[in-house]
Amino acid sequence: MQNPQNPDITGTAINYLYICQRKLWFYRHDLEMEHTSETVDLGKHLHEESYQREKRREWDIDSLIKIDFIDKHGILHDIKSGTSMETAHIMQICYYLYLLKQKGVPNRKGVINYPRQRKTTEVELTPEREKEVEDAIAKVNEITALPTPPHAEYMKICKSCSYQELCWS
Repeated sequence: MQNPQNPDITGTAINYLYICQRKLWFYRHDLEMEHTSETVDLGKHLHEESYQREKRREWDIDSLIKIDFIDKHGILHDIKSGTSMETAHIMQICYYLYLLKQKGVPNRKGVINYPRQRKTTEVELTPEREKEVEDAIAKVNEITALPTPPHAEYMKICKSCSYQELCWS
């Protein structure tokens, strides 16, 4: 198992773990298809247009995590376009909080913002969530070490996935 104190895993990898393990394998093997996705473009536009009044936007930490903004109370915020993959979003922000804790930043709370739905989800890094993050790190490493990508299982989200052609052609 990788040392959870010094992971080389991005927040995107944690997100993909909870969405599709095949997508995660491709991503971790530098087969990135996001540049071909209209859905990703729409998400980037939403990100750019939302919460423009926030002064501290776009925090890149060690090229592993990208925090969308930190509010005046020091709470991390991540902007997402929809709630359909909320578990992946929650675990991604927990991973952000986990990495920051490893760096000595004691922030234990984050918020996922869904501006299109005008909804927010508060997330706290509890000891149970820390264990989930450590398990997720181990699982990402396990999937990455596979010699070939995991078998594809068709899901509803496959229709809008940027890896669709790679999996189903």
